[in-house]
Amino acid sequence: MFDRALLFDWGGTLMQTMPVYLGEERGWSKEPAVDGAVEAVKHASKSWRVALATNASESSDDAMLAAFKPLGISDCFSSVYSFGRAGRPKPWAEFWRYALKDLQLPAERVVMIGDSYMDDIWGATEVGMNGIWFNLHSDERKEKARMRTIHSYAELDDALASLGF
Repeated sequence: MFDRALLFDWGGTLMQTMPVYLGEERGWSKEPAVDGAVEAVKHASKSWRVALATNASESSDDAMLAAFKPLGISDCFSSVYSFGRAGRPKPWAEFWRYALKDLQLPAERVVMIGDSYMDDIWGATEVGMNGIWFNLHSDERKEKARMRTIHSYAELDDALASLGF
């Protein structure tokens, strides 16, 4: 088992969000992947514990992971951390503490990558984790001691290296 973890957000980070679908599966199997996401997950899973961190509250872990089967990445994920399971949504500290307790890793060995600065990155860094803001919508960058910004998955390895990984 790896001594570090990379947590990915779902909508806008791994999969394109299609909010027209509601309910338990929310159209998980109908959403296309974000460019480069499949390759990034496969590459990361060779040297990282990879997990999903999502604010999904109605969907089961199995339903979310099943959506990755056609992409060939469902087996890359060791865990799913969801609002439904943690009892609080991102960015609440309780969400992140739940994930850290389950991972059994210190916060500084965990990196969260997500497209929502507030929900994904701010909350994670507030509990001591590292964060990579996946900003596809502007050229804006937010760089701090434990935080980087990328605009495509081609930048992920460099961002991780600059965080000391």
